[in-house]
Order: sequence, then C-alpha cells, then structure tokens
Amino acid sequence: MKKVISLVRIQIAAVLTDMLALGNSRNKKSKAVGYGRLSIFIILMSFVSFLYCTMIAGGLKMFDSLELLLPLMMAVTSTVSLMTTIFKVKGTIFGFRDYDLVMSLPVSTREIVASRVSLLYVVNMVFTAIIMIPAMVVYGLMADPSILFFINSIISLFFIPMVPIILASILGTVIAYAASRFRHTNLLNILFSIMIFVGIMVFSLGMGDSGQELVNFSRTMTQKVNTMYPLAGLYTNAVIRKDMVSLLGFIGISLLAFFLYSFLIGRCFKWMNSKMLVGASRTKFVMGDLKACSPFSALYHKEIKRFFATPVYMLNTGFGVVLLTIGTIVLIFMKSPLAELFHLKLDMKQMLASPQFGEAFGGYGPLMVSFFIYMSSTTMASISLEGKNLWILKSLPVPAKTIFLAKIAVNLTILAPVLLDVILIGMVLQVPFYQGIVLLLTVVVCAFFVSIFGLLINLRFPNFNWTSETIAVKQSAASVVCVFTGMGVIALQYLLLFLQLDITLTYLVYIGIMGIADAVLYRILLSYGSKRFCEL
Repeated sequence: MKKVISLVRIQIAAVLTDMLALGNSRNKKSKAVGYGRLSIFIILMSFVSFLYCTMIAGGLKMFDSLELLLPLMMAVTSTVSLMTTIFKVKGTIFGFRDYDLVMSLPVSTREIVASRVSLLYVVNMVFTAIIMIPAMVVYGLMADPSILFFINSIISLFFIPMVPIILASILGTVIAYAASRFRHTNLLNILFSIMIFVGIMVFSLGMGDSGQELVNFSRTMTQKVNTMYPLAGLYTNAVIRKDMVSLLGFIGISLLAFFLYSFLIGRCFKWMNSKMLVGASRTKFVMGDLKACSPFSALYHKEIKRFFATPVYMLNTGFGVVLLTIGTIVLIFMKSPLAELFHLKLDMKQMLASPQFGEAFGGYGPLMVSFFIYMSSTTMASISLEGKNLWILKSLPVPAKTIFLAKIAVNLTILAPVLLDVILIGMVLQVPFYQGIVLLLTVVVCAFFVSIFGLLINLRFPNFNWTSETIAVKQSAASVVCVFTGMGVIALQYLLLFLQLDITLTYLVYIGIMGIADAVLYRILLSYGSKRFCEL
C-alpha cells in the first residue's frame, strides 16, 4: 500500500507541475502563485456550480420535489466522470509514454495499475467535489435536514466517482484496444467523441423548458439512472432517507469494484500495453514520385497533419468551431419545412422569421461569435507539442518567421468555417447588410488575435516535458492564460456595448482596437518571439 501511495503522490506532483508550469522550479513563491491560481479556479467553478444548483433547486421546490436535486446531480457527476475518463484510459493506464521506466521500478503490476486508477480517481474527485458539495449546501439550506444527512453526504462523496471510473476504464480499454487494431486510430476516437457530443446536444434540444417539464425530466432521469445504475438508488436511500444499510452497501460495492478491477487488469496489464503500443500493422510502403514544395507549405502540412492526428488537440482547440457549425445547421433546419415533421413550435418559427430577430442578431451576434473563436486557439499549444523534437524544428534552414506563419495559418484554416457559418446565419435571419459586414470584420480581427496571441503566450510559457498531449493542450499555463484573456476581451466587448452607444459605431471602435492589437502583437512576435524561440 505504501508503494501505491508513493506512486500516486509522484504522479499527482507531475500533473500539478505540468499544469501549473512550475517546471523544475524550487522557488516557494512560484509554487505558491501556481497553487493560488489553481485554488481560485476551483473556487470560481464551485461558485458557478452553486448558482446552477440554486436555480435547479428553486424550480424543484416549487413542485415539492426538492429531494430530486442530489440524485440528479449525482447522475450528472457520474455521467461527466464516465465521459471524461473514457478517453483518458489510453495515456494513463495503457499506452503511457514512460511505460518502460515505470515497469522497471521494484513494484508489482497490480500496484502500478492501482496507482494509475487512483490517479484518475483523484482527478475526478476534484470535479465531483465541485459539483456535489454546492449541491449538498443548497439542499441543506432549502430542506433543513438533520445532521445525519451531512454525515452521510460527506462520507458517500468520496465513493461517488469510483464505479463510474471503473466502468469508463473498461469502456476506454475496449475502445483503445479496438482502435489500435485499425489503421486510422485517431480518426475513430475523434468520430466517437463527436457522436457523443452531438447526441448530448440532440438530447438537450428535446427537453422542455417549463418547471413541470423539469420535474418530470428529473424524475424520469432519476428512475432510469436507478434502473441502469443501482448504486444511484443506494446513494439516494443513504443520503435522503438516511438508510445506513444502503450507505454501507454503496461503500462496499465501490471498494470491491476498485480492488477487483485492479486485480484483473493487473493480470493482463503487460499484454494489453504490448498490443496498444505496437498498434496495427501498416500497409506496405510503395515508393512514389517525390514532390517539392516551399518551406512554408511543408511546415503548414506538418502542422495540419498533427492537428488531425491528435484527438485531444483537435477536439479541444476546434470545439468552438464545431459548436458554432452545429448551431448553424440546427438553425437552418429550424427554418426549413422539415422542421414541421419534428413538431417544431410555430411561435419559434415565427420568431426566427421576424426582421427584428435578424437585427438583434446583427447587433449582438459579434459578441456570440467572438466567444466561439476564442475557444479555438491551436497556437496556444503548437510550440509545446513539439516536445523533445523541438531541436529538429530549430535546425531547419528557415527563419522563425516562416515557422510562426505556418502555425498561424493552421489556426486560421481551422477558423475559416466560421466565416461560412456567419454568412449562412446572416442569410437565414436576414441580417442587414451593413451589420453583416461588421460581423465578418469582427470574425477576421478576432481570428488573427487568437492565433497570434496564442503563439506568443506559448513561446512565453512552453511545456516540453509532458507525458500526454492532454497536459500540453488542456493543463498548461499557456492554455489557462489564453482562456482567461479571451474572457477578458469578450468582457471588453460587452463593456463597450454596455455604454449604450450606437451598436454599429461601438463595433467599429472594437474592430479598430483589435486591429491595432493584432498589428502590435505581430510586431512583438517577430521581435521578441523570434528571440525567445532561439532561446528555447
């Protein structure tokens, strides 16, 4: 057990070091700042969860169904743990980069598996606490339960993510092994992720928006979850009805599943890793005609291939574009005659056909579109993803400017569908011509900003010691800075609108500010960025 705890502690330290960009720094001040940022993030997310739970609880209490709050949030937590863990199995339990180093340690295979699953547990436990603790507080304030409710809730909190992690690990193992047998492994993972996301969106669109429909949905979902996942019923009985037998059953089954999974996977751990690390056999190489191209073109194709070959990179940095495109398709569908076949409400069709709605979108559409653009920065991780192969890029006989332009061009290529989406939305909603031009200009200046700024920040805060692409893409200092900067720029745009000046004039001022910022950032990139790139 001591060896498992030691392995987990080392792995958590490595994840925090990569996520907070501490590197090899032993400076206590740097560590304090990093952990402070992490604490602020957790507090802000918990506050958002508290507000969300308060709104749901208010609607449930109106219909005397407040007891549905905790089972509903427990189902949401289990679903989130299940979905987010499936694609972490490869890279955490199987197929991780330091496999040979870990296997050379004087620990048993089952202890290695237990430590890897424990790492997933710790990560998911953070998100579980962010969702469930605010839900417990809201229920406690509104229902005024006995002290036994809080005791059972706190005890059961630590066991909520256990079984979902085990189920996700099993599904992730099956998916990773099946995908490794195919030539286009990454494509299969990407398509599966998009299918899940689209399914969630379709499911959400089918929900009603009235209070009674929320209660009916909550009851139906709770009943289905209890049927498919018996532990949810045990949790409900233990927390809401204070049943100690259900609490002991919930804890016992969770622990048994954890230890049983570690034991079984430990027996086939080496075999599974050997299969996944080798992968499927490739087709025979056939020598063909060699084609020459410019250095920029060669670098551009290298970057675009990496984007589509890395699922976590593509899904996280291209998420905003995918979301906006899906929304555009749904909007076009809602305006089409086919919508009547799916019983679309007539008042919604009339609202979309109203000229006032088109003018409203023309006025506030740039704010919405900017949000999706700032979610889609590929450059904020493009330097870090070079990893230990950065020396190859630096040794090429091309200036740093060409390398930078190739990485920026990839980000602009990924954002190019936004222009088409905006044009289609403008045509469907009949947005006035001058507002459509302003909207297109907003897309252009925001696309250049997010591309140049992301690259500059990644040069300032690179991370080359990652063991998984997820760390470089989602858990790095550069990604955090880019996300919060995007939120700040959107806040600036909202502040300009809040001044209640002429909307068109306001956006022209905003476009001018962003255009100047793009020019300044580009000059900084060519001067400081080139110097910084040579120092890496």
